[in-house]
Amino acid sequence: MKFLQLVILLLLACSLSFAQPLTLENITANLKQGIATKLKGRDGAIVKEVYAKTGNKPLWIGAENQEKMAQLIQAIKDPLFNYKNKHFDQKAIKKLLFYLDNNAISPAKKAAVYARLDLLLTNSYVRLVRFIVEGDVDWGLVQKKFKALEESNDIKAVWEMHPKRFPPHGPLIAAAKNGNIYPYLTSLLPLEERYRKLVDLLKEYRRMDTFPKIPYSNTPLKPGDYSSRVKLVKKRLQISGDYPKNAPIDSRFDETLRRAVITYQKRYLLKVTGQVDKTMTWYLNQPARKNIQAIIVNLDKTKLYPKHFENEYIEVNIPDFNLRYYKNGEMVMKKGVVVGRIDRPTPIFDDKLEYVVINPTWTIPDNLIKRDLIHVLRENPNYLIDHNIHVFRGNKEVEITQEDLDPYEHSDKKVPWRFVQFPGDSNALGRIKFMFPNKYAVYLHDTDNKNLLDRRYKVYSSGCMRVEQPFDLARLVLQHARRHYTQEDIDKIIATDKPTTIRLKRPIPIHIVYFTVYKENGLAYFKHDIYLYDKIIEESTAGHKKETFTVPKKRFIIMKEQKATQKPLSN
Repeated sequence: MKFLQLVILLLLACSLSFAQPLTLENITANLKQGIATKLKGRDGAIVKEVYAKTGNKPLWIGAENQEKMAQLIQAIKDPLFNYKNKHFDQKAIKKLLFYLDNNAISPAKKAAVYARLDLLLTNSYVRLVRFIVEGDVDWGLVQKKFKALEESNDIKAVWEMHPKRFPPHGPLIAAAKNGNIYPYLTSLLPLEERYRKLVDLLKEYRRMDTFPKIPYSNTPLKPGDYSSRVKLVKKRLQISGDYPKNAPIDSRFDETLRRAVITYQKRYLLKVTGQVDKTMTWYLNQPARKNIQAIIVNLDKTKLYPKHFENEYIEVNIPDFNLRYYKNGEMVMKKGVVVGRIDRPTPIFDDKLEYVVINPTWTIPDNLIKRDLIHVLRENPNYLIDHNIHVFRGNKEVEITQEDLDPYEHSDKKVPWRFVQFPGDSNALGRIKFMFPNKYAVYLHDTDNKNLLDRRYKVYSSGCMRVEQPFDLARLVLQHARRHYTQEDIDKIIATDKPTTIRLKRPIPIHIVYFTVYKENGLAYFKHDIYLYDKIIEESTAGHKKETFTVPKKRFIIMKEQKATQKPLSN
């Protein structure tokens, strides 16, 4: 039975057959009775332990606990901890406090009501802690849907999730006893810096409520134009922070608006023109609730991570198509990356970068031999020679025929030959790769097809991540090599055309993540949910659960178009 129902029953009928004086002893007696009879489930067991470790006495009522109770009630309402506005019996608590403050409870019932209030507050405290740490996403259901994608659409979606369990009870009990509610709850926040920025964004967008509707037109708005639409665009961009708060809201398309339009276009990966066309108008007209939902899903995802990452680490944010290098809490490098196609998504996981290879060879993975190479060779028998690919059986180089390969195209058996592309400018990995050995055979590397880094949606690989200007990254990474490498040293190695492995003294943590919303340089960025992971998570959340997930038909069209323009054997 829910606590609210218990409170109503309590207010309707006296639990005692005689009037009780309002004493701590009587409140405690009622509290013990409630602990023994009213608590159920996993949270009930923790509430019992909290009281058992604090002498089975009231924790929140009484003059000495007034500040502590106020802290808890405020925390339950605070978006920093309760960003989904979960009820946590707030109405019942408010109602009881109102009745007690206004002397609306008969003397015979006061001790029982105070006991019930204390029990409600403790239960809400435990539930709040559970939400902060665990959230309300069914991560098991998310993984079930990922697996179904492979079975129904041949999409191998991998995300190594590490959902957290309820935290140790000792600190929770100590905070309830000593009154350090806010410091304790704050200590539980995941990826705290990112989390706080998302909460701030959520509060901003909830205040925005609605955006002004901008009429569509086949004629783009451009600098120098005068139009009523310009005024609406200025209002809209001022709300989202792109157009300055103190700038005039008039009908003239001025230089200030042009800069604001460019800022907005960059944030949403639109074509940067400085003009407002139909595509940008569509984005501007999207309701604020879509942004709010995106922020909430990204807050949910933080719960899979610790309070913070290491002092030095690499982060690759897949839907953002960017790699960031952090040292001591500061971003010291940001580079674009090409990531896995939507039918061959880059795995989401954590690892450690152990070594670098200059002039790498590329051993074509078994799955790509079957999915791509056999078909390519059928159409172009000279493909291996043209692309400097050699075939090995063990350590011996061999020649094979199409007839040798064909039986493996749709077979579960591993192809018995190794296909190795030798180093060179045409190597699919370019001139350098950054290795963090993993079961998915993905890594960071250079590319022989650098124009893909200029595309709007950089989803062209088979899972690996191609890095913009990779030797800039190498300069940072090689600071951890066993010896010092100058640019001249690196150039000499490249000139040999021979693979050279450079191991690091200390591995560098690398986190491949999937955040579609973030705040950087004071602005909010909302990225396209390229793999539909946000949608899957949203539909696996308490109150919104769907047992299955269906890939939209429109996405299949995109996949077909992508395959049609895809370069063969793209790693």
